[in-house]
Amino acid sequence: MKLSGRLIILLPMVLAVVAFVLSMLSLFAGHKQGFMEDYAIVRLNTSMIGHGLLDDKKSTDKGKDGDKKGGLLGDVKDWWDDKKGDAKDKINDVTGHIADKLAKKIGVSEWYSLHVMDSCEGFYAPNTTAPNPGFNITNCTSSGPSDRFNLTEIVDKELKVGPLKLNLADIKWPDSIQDSIDSLNSALLALFIFYALGAGFSGLSALCSLFAIWKPDLRRMALINFVIASLGFLSILIGSIIVTVAANTAVKSLNKVGEKIGMSAIKGTKFYILSWVATGFMGIVMLFWMGKFWVVRRERKRLGFSEKRVKRDVDS
Repeated sequence: MKLSGRLIILLPMVLAVVAFVLSMLSLFAGHKQGFMEDYAIVRLNTSMIGHGLLDDKKSTDKGKDGDKKGGLLGDVKDWWDDKKGDAKDKINDVTGHIADKLAKKIGVSEWYSLHVMDSCEGFYAPNTTAPNPGFNITNCTSSGPSDRFNLTEIVDKELKVGPLKLNLADIKWPDSIQDSIDSLNSALLALFIFYALGAGFSGLSALCSLFAIWKPDLRRMALINFVIASLGFLSILIGSIIVTVAANTAVKSLNKVGEKIGMSAIKGTKFYILSWVATGFMGIVMLFWMGKFWVVRRERKRLGFSEKRVKRDVDS
């Protein structure tokens, strides 16, 4: 076979390698503190949790708990009252500062992120309203089938050990928040399985493509590559569909129930780009080997027909 025919097989091999790398990055994003933190599947903005406490706070509040609760929270409210009348062009900066002060006063993190295999939390840098804020990570926790992300438990613990010694009832925390997160946790477990399968089949597809360079006209080799590429494509495709649908549903639900307590959720755009690019690449690999199989099959039939006709002419 011509050299060009062999070299063209490098295309599916390279695409399979890239799909393998992207799948592995999707799996391990965030598995270590600071590693691809901006590739979160869903990020929860909790910087304004407890804002209702400011609305309920009265400047004339006094009593036994005045120094403990009123004093600390009063500092934040007084600062907000002084600043909220500033010029409109400074409102984002003011909101950012009040979020920072509020989160630190009640003891919770400003954001929580969900990855395939773990979750992280921390504070925005320089503040929550800054353009493209950075992420100061304070803690990451590994997730497993029996130990998934429990935001309600985490926030409750942080509130209790915070300066104000609050609880979930104080900030009017709805139980439905964890219900939405539990649904997403189930999807992430399924996502892990399909991404692991997709990464495995993508890597195997790259190896089989390498072997096919030496036997490009072997129909059986083309069929094997097609089957492996198809399994890789379907695994990553199913995983991408699961995470996209589950994340969309969870974000809508969390934003609906979280609005009252100052929590919002967003999808991690970069993660979905990784996932769907890997899906597209394995789709191209699958189509290549499907086309290669039919081309080799047709060529074999044509050669077989020619040989029979030559033999018939010789016999006659």
